[in-house]
Amino acid sequence: MLTFAANRTASGPEGQGLEPGTCAWVDRPLSDPEPRRILVTIGTTDSTPRQTVRDTAMYWGFIAYNSDSGHISGLGYRYWHDSMSPLPHSASAAAAPPAPVAAARWKIGRFDLRYLPLLGLALGMITWAPMVTLTGRWSGWRRMAAHYPDRNTRRGRSFRSGQLVMNMSVYRGGMRLTPDETHLHFAPTALARPGHPPFSVPWSDIEAAYDGWPWFPLKGHPVVRLTLAAEPDLRILVQMKDGKRIVAGSGGQLELGESRRLTTAGNR
Repeated sequence: MLTFAANRTASGPEGQGLEPGTCAWVDRPLSDPEPRRILVTIGTTDSTPRQTVRDTAMYWGFIAYNSDSGHISGLGYRYWHDSMSPLPHSASAAAAPPAPVAAARWKIGRFDLRYLPLLGLALGMITWAPMVTLTGRWSGWRRMAAHYPDRNTRRGRSFRSGQLVMNMSVYRGGMRLTPDETHLHFAPTALARPGHPPFSVPWSDIEAAYDGWPWFPLKGHPVVRLTLAAEPDLRILVQMKDGKRIVAGSGGQLELGESRRLTTAGNR
Protein backbone atom coordinates (compact mmCIF):
# COMPACT_ATOMS: atom_id res chain seq x y z
CA MET A 1 0.00 0.00 0.00
CA LEU A 2 1.60 3.22 -1.22
CA THR A 3 0.38 6.50 0.29
CA PHE A 4 1.04 9.69 -1.66
CA ALA A 5 0.10 13.33 -2.02
CA ALA A 6 -1.98 14.49 -4.98
CA ASN A 7 0.05 16.31 -7.63
CA ARG A 8 -1.35 19.65 -8.77
CA THR A 9 -1.14 18.77 -12.46
CA ALA A 10 -1.34 15.67 -14.69
CA SER A 11 1.70 13.41 -14.45
CA GLY A 12 2.36 13.08 -18.17
CA PRO A 13 3.31 9.70 -19.76
CA GLU A 14 6.84 9.75 -18.26
CA GLY A 15 6.05 11.47 -14.96
CA GLN A 16 7.54 14.73 -16.15
CA GLY A 17 4.85 16.76 -14.36
CA LEU A 18 5.26 15.15 -10.92
CA GLU A 19 6.71 16.59 -7.74
CA PRO A 20 8.56 14.18 -5.36
CA GLY A 21 6.15 12.11 -3.25
CA THR A 22 3.12 12.83 -5.44
CA CYS A 23 0.90 10.96 -7.89
CA ALA A 24 -1.57 11.90 -10.62
CA TRP A 25 -3.34 10.40 -13.60
CA VAL A 26 -1.43 10.65 -16.86
CA ASP A 27 -3.93 13.10 -18.34
CA ARG A 28 -5.27 14.91 -15.26
CA PRO A 29 -4.71 15.49 -11.53
CA LEU A 30 -6.65 13.54 -8.93
CA SER A 31 -9.98 14.96 -7.86
CA ASP A 32 -10.68 15.70 -4.20
CA PRO A 33 -12.84 12.54 -3.55
CA GLU A 34 -10.31 10.16 -5.12
CA PRO A 35 -8.11 8.07 -2.77
CA ARG A 36 -4.52 8.99 -1.96
CA ARG A 37 -3.41 5.37 -1.64
CA ILE A 38 -2.64 2.70 -4.22
CA LEU A 39 -2.59 -1.06 -3.55
CA VAL A 40 -0.27 -3.09 -5.80
CA THR A 41 1.46 -6.49 -5.58
CA ILE A 42 5.27 -6.28 -5.79
CA GLY A 43 7.66 -9.26 -5.87
CA THR A 44 9.47 -9.97 -2.60
CA THR A 45 12.86 -9.86 -4.36
CA ASP A 46 12.20 -6.47 -5.97
CA SER A 47 14.40 -3.95 -4.16
CA THR A 48 13.04 -0.96 -6.09
CA PRO A 49 10.71 0.23 -3.27
CA ARG A 50 13.74 0.64 -1.00
CA GLN A 51 15.56 2.56 -3.73
CA THR A 52 12.50 4.78 -4.17
CA VAL A 53 12.59 5.82 -0.52
CA ARG A 54 16.22 6.93 -0.84
CA ASP A 55 16.13 8.48 -4.31
CA THR A 56 13.58 11.10 -5.45
CA ALA A 57 14.67 10.54 -9.07
CA MET A 58 12.86 7.14 -9.10
CA TYR A 59 9.50 7.08 -10.92
CA TRP A 60 6.64 4.57 -10.88
CA GLY A 61 3.84 4.08 -13.39
CA PHE A 62 0.72 1.99 -12.72
CA ILE A 63 -2.12 0.47 -14.71
CA ALA A 64 -4.76 1.24 -12.12
CA TYR A 65 -8.38 2.09 -11.38
CA ASN A 66 -10.36 3.50 -8.47
CA SER A 67 -11.68 0.49 -6.55
CA ASP A 68 -14.20 2.56 -4.52
CA SER A 69 -12.78 0.79 -1.42
CA GLY A 70 -10.66 3.63 -0.13
CA HIS A 71 -7.71 2.94 -2.42
CA ILE A 72 -6.67 2.77 -6.06
CA SER A 73 -6.01 -0.80 -7.27
CA GLY A 74 -2.87 -1.35 -9.34
CA LEU A 75 -3.01 -4.18 -11.91
CA GLY A 76 0.55 -3.73 -13.15
CA TYR A 77 3.46 -1.38 -12.74
CA ARG A 78 6.72 -0.16 -14.20
CA TYR A 79 9.53 1.90 -12.73
CA TRP A 80 12.44 3.90 -14.00
CA HIS A 81 15.10 6.37 -12.98
CA ASP A 82 15.20 9.76 -14.65
CA SER A 83 18.59 8.70 -16.06
CA MET A 84 17.25 5.53 -17.74
CA SER A 85 14.37 4.24 -19.85
CA PRO A 86 11.21 2.93 -18.13
CA LEU A 87 11.14 -0.82 -17.38
CA PRO A 88 7.76 -2.47 -18.20
CA HIS A 89 6.23 -4.78 -15.61
CA SER A 90 2.83 -6.42 -15.29
CA ALA A 91 1.44 -8.35 -12.34
CA SER A 92 0.28 -11.06 -14.76
CA ALA A 93 3.34 -11.08 -17.03
CA ALA A 94 5.27 -14.32 -17.35
CA ALA A 95 8.70 -12.68 -17.12
CA ALA A 96 9.74 -10.49 -14.20
CA PRO A 97 12.04 -7.48 -14.60
CA PRO A 98 15.74 -8.16 -14.08
CA ALA A 99 16.59 -8.43 -10.39
CA PRO A 100 19.42 -6.28 -9.05
CA VAL A 101 22.83 -7.88 -9.56
CA ALA A 102 23.46 -8.16 -5.82
CA ALA A 103 20.26 -10.17 -5.33
CA ALA A 104 20.89 -12.38 -8.37
CA ARG A 105 24.17 -13.63 -6.92
CA TRP A 106 22.21 -15.12 -4.04
CA LYS A 107 19.70 -17.05 -6.13
CA ILE A 108 19.60 -20.43 -7.84
CA GLY A 109 16.46 -20.47 -9.95
CA ARG A 110 13.75 -19.26 -7.59
CA PHE A 111 15.55 -20.30 -4.42
CA ASP A 112 17.23 -17.54 -2.43
CA LEU A 113 20.48 -18.91 -0.94
CA ARG A 114 20.18 -16.53 1.98
CA TYR A 115 17.42 -18.80 3.35
CA LEU A 116 19.73 -21.85 3.28
CA PRO A 117 20.75 -21.65 6.98
CA LEU A 118 17.09 -21.46 8.02
CA LEU A 119 16.26 -24.40 5.77
CA GLY A 120 19.11 -26.43 7.28
CA LEU A 121 17.92 -25.57 10.79
CA ALA A 122 14.35 -26.60 9.96
CA LEU A 123 15.47 -29.93 8.46
CA GLY A 124 17.70 -30.57 11.46
CA MET A 125 14.79 -29.98 13.86
CA ILE A 126 12.53 -32.29 11.83
CA THR A 127 15.01 -35.20 11.85
CA TRP A 128 16.58 -34.60 15.28
CA ALA A 129 13.60 -35.36 17.54
CA PRO A 130 12.69 -38.73 15.90
CA MET A 131 16.34 -39.86 15.93
CA VAL A 132 16.82 -38.95 19.59
CA THR A 133 13.56 -40.71 20.47
CA LEU A 134 14.67 -43.88 18.68
CA THR A 135 18.04 -43.73 20.46
CA GLY A 136 16.17 -43.83 23.76
CA ARG A 137 14.70 -47.18 22.69
CA TRP A 138 17.87 -48.67 21.20
CA SER A 139 20.00 -47.83 24.21
CA GLY A 140 17.61 -49.27 26.79
CA TRP A 141 17.05 -45.89 28.44
CA ARG A 142 13.26 -46.16 28.14
CA ARG A 143 13.30 -49.65 29.66
CA MET A 144 15.25 -48.33 32.62
CA ALA A 145 12.73 -45.51 33.02
CA ALA A 146 9.95 -48.11 33.09
CA HIS A 147 11.76 -50.14 35.79
CA TYR A 148 12.83 -47.18 37.89
CA PRO A 149 10.35 -44.23 38.04
CA ASP A 150 11.73 -40.75 38.63
CA ARG A 151 12.03 -39.98 42.35
CA ASN A 152 14.36 -37.01 42.21
CA THR A 153 13.54 -34.58 45.04
CA ARG A 154 16.41 -32.24 44.05
CA ARG A 155 18.28 -32.95 47.29
CA GLY A 156 21.49 -34.19 45.72
CA ARG A 157 24.15 -32.25 43.90
CA SER A 158 23.83 -32.94 40.19
CA PHE A 159 26.59 -32.86 37.59
CA ARG A 160 26.81 -33.33 33.86
CA SER A 161 28.73 -36.45 32.96
CA GLY A 162 31.22 -36.83 30.17
CA GLN A 163 30.52 -39.25 27.34
CA LEU A 164 28.30 -42.07 28.48
CA VAL A 165 27.70 -45.47 26.85
CA MET A 166 24.41 -47.31 27.29
CA ASN A 167 24.13 -50.62 25.48
CA MET A 168 25.71 -49.78 22.08
CA SER A 169 24.59 -46.14 22.06
CA VAL A 170 27.07 -43.38 22.88
CA TYR A 171 25.78 -40.16 24.44
CA ARG A 172 28.56 -37.81 23.47
CA GLY A 173 26.94 -34.87 25.20
CA GLY A 174 26.72 -36.81 28.44
CA MET A 175 23.77 -36.94 30.82
CA ARG A 176 22.86 -35.22 34.08
CA LEU A 177 23.50 -37.44 37.11
CA THR A 178 22.36 -36.68 40.65
CA PRO A 179 23.45 -38.88 43.58
CA ASP A 180 21.60 -38.37 46.86
CA GLU A 181 21.19 -40.41 50.04
CA THR A 182 18.76 -42.94 48.48
CA HIS A 183 19.10 -42.98 44.68
CA LEU A 184 21.23 -42.23 41.65
CA HIS A 185 19.07 -40.11 39.37
CA PHE A 186 19.52 -40.11 35.59
CA ALA A 187 18.19 -37.17 33.58
CA PRO A 188 18.73 -36.20 29.93
CA THR A 189 20.49 -33.07 28.80
CA ALA A 190 18.43 -30.53 26.86
CA LEU A 191 19.23 -32.00 23.44
CA ALA A 192 18.36 -35.56 24.49
CA ARG A 193 14.97 -34.95 26.11
CA PRO A 194 12.78 -36.58 23.42
CA GLY A 195 12.42 -40.26 24.30
CA HIS A 196 14.53 -40.00 27.46
CA PRO A 197 12.37 -39.63 30.59
CA PRO A 198 14.35 -39.26 33.83
CA PHE A 199 14.63 -42.27 36.15
CA SER A 200 15.98 -43.00 39.63
CA VAL A 201 17.83 -46.16 40.68
CA PRO A 202 18.15 -47.05 44.40
CA TRP A 203 21.71 -47.66 45.54
CA SER A 204 20.83 -51.23 46.49
CA ASP A 205 20.20 -51.98 42.79
CA ILE A 206 23.56 -50.65 41.53
CA GLU A 207 26.94 -52.33 41.24
CA ALA A 208 30.02 -50.43 40.06
CA ALA A 209 33.23 -51.98 38.71
CA TYR A 210 36.31 -50.94 36.76
CA ASP A 211 35.99 -51.81 33.09
CA GLY A 212 37.31 -51.07 29.60
CA TRP A 213 35.76 -50.21 26.25
CA PRO A 214 37.35 -51.42 22.99
CA TRP A 215 35.74 -48.86 20.66
CA PHE A 216 35.78 -45.12 20.24
CA PRO A 217 35.19 -42.65 21.78
CA LEU A 218 36.38 -44.31 25.02
CA LYS A 219 38.81 -46.81 23.49
CA GLY A 220 41.83 -47.31 25.75
CA HIS A 221 40.43 -45.16 28.56
CA PRO A 222 39.54 -46.65 31.94
CA VAL A 223 35.82 -46.53 32.59
CA VAL A 224 33.39 -47.58 35.28
CA ARG A 225 30.61 -50.00 34.46
CA LEU A 226 27.30 -49.57 36.26
CA THR A 227 25.18 -52.70 36.50
CA LEU A 228 21.50 -52.28 37.42
CA ALA A 229 19.59 -55.12 39.05
CA ALA A 230 16.53 -54.76 36.78
CA GLU A 231 18.60 -55.57 33.67
CA PRO A 232 22.05 -56.82 34.64
CA ASP A 233 23.08 -57.44 31.02
CA LEU A 234 22.54 -53.81 30.01
CA ARG A 235 25.93 -52.11 29.65
CA ILE A 236 26.23 -48.63 31.19
CA LEU A 237 29.73 -47.12 31.05
CA VAL A 238 30.81 -43.77 32.44
CA GLN A 239 34.21 -42.12 32.41
CA MET A 240 36.43 -42.86 35.40
CA LYS A 241 36.11 -39.40 36.93
CA ASP A 242 32.29 -39.63 36.73
CA GLY A 243 32.31 -43.11 38.26
CA LYS A 244 34.30 -41.89 41.22
CA ARG A 245 31.92 -38.94 41.70
CA ILE A 246 28.99 -41.37 41.72
CA VAL A 247 30.67 -43.60 44.32
CA ALA A 248 31.54 -40.58 46.48
CA GLY A 249 27.98 -39.26 46.19
CA SER A 250 26.52 -42.54 47.45
CA GLY A 251 27.77 -41.85 50.95
CA GLY A 252 29.42 -45.26 51.29
CA GLN A 253 26.50 -47.25 49.84
CA LEU A 254 28.39 -48.02 46.60
CA GLU A 255 31.93 -49.31 46.14
CA LEU A 256 34.05 -49.92 43.06
CA GLY A 257 34.46 -53.63 42.46
CA GLU A 258 37.16 -55.55 40.64
CA SER A 259 37.90 -55.05 36.97
CA ARG A 260 35.77 -56.83 34.39
CA ARG A 261 37.73 -58.33 31.51
CA LEU A 262 36.21 -57.73 28.10
CA THR A 263 36.35 -60.79 25.87
CA THR A 264 35.73 -61.09 22.16
CA ALA A 265 34.56 -64.15 20.23
CA GLY A 266 35.23 -65.10 16.63
CA ASN A 267 33.05 -67.16 14.34
CA ARG A 268 33.59 -68.81 11.00
